[in-house]
Amino acid sequence: MKEIREWLANGGQDYAQGVALYAAHGKSRVLLRSLQYGATDFTRATLRRELEKLAIAGDVTTNVPSGVTTNVRVNDTVNVLVKQNATKSLQNVDSSSHNVDSSVATDTRKQRSAWFAERDFLHARLELLATDAERHASALRILDLSQLLAASYDQERGRAVSAPVATPRPDLAAIADAGEIRRLLANLRPQASKLKRNPDRAADLAQALADIHVLETKLKP
Repeated sequence: MKEIREWLANGGQDYAQGVALYAAHGKSRVLLRSLQYGATDFTRATLRRELEKLAIAGDVTTNVPSGVTTNVRVNDTVNVLVKQNATKSLQNVDSSSHNVDSSVATDTRKQRSAWFAERDFLHARLELLATDAERHASALRILDLSQLLAASYDQERGRAVSAPVATPRPDLAAIADAGEIRRLLANLRPQASKLKRNPDRAADLAQALADIHVLETKLKP
């Protein structure tokens, strides 16, 4: 993983080289095809995140004693370290370029920027997806992102209160079967669409969207 660490150390400026490194060391062919589509803010961030995971996984595997099962340990360590690195990066940016009074506005702009980048990426590749199911899932995500952006601007202008925040149901964490996940999503997505038309059930909508998000994450490669 030396070449990946060198790419990261150099700031990850050469997008084509980064994609080539992922092609050589990554496992998801679906993700690789998305990365090969072209360099956008969203694909650059995704590429860097995935290569960071590969670099950390390589380091952890190297340091584990022989004969020890590493799958669970590596995955757990990768997740923890990537989250720590992301947190440190955001903290460094905030502390060096913004004061405490502007931190909330800065976080809002960062979140919007991420939503815009993801929405643009999904729009660009929508017609390239292989199946109707993939296109349908992307279209729903685009709709969700558009609604998140609209709500963010409304809230900033004082036209809306903060939307309820929900955590996914605990029992969803144990579900691993792809068929069961798709069955649950097939029920939850229409339910969420109906709830969006009923402002009085904002809390129920937040719960449904949180459950949908965690299930969709499980289906990602």
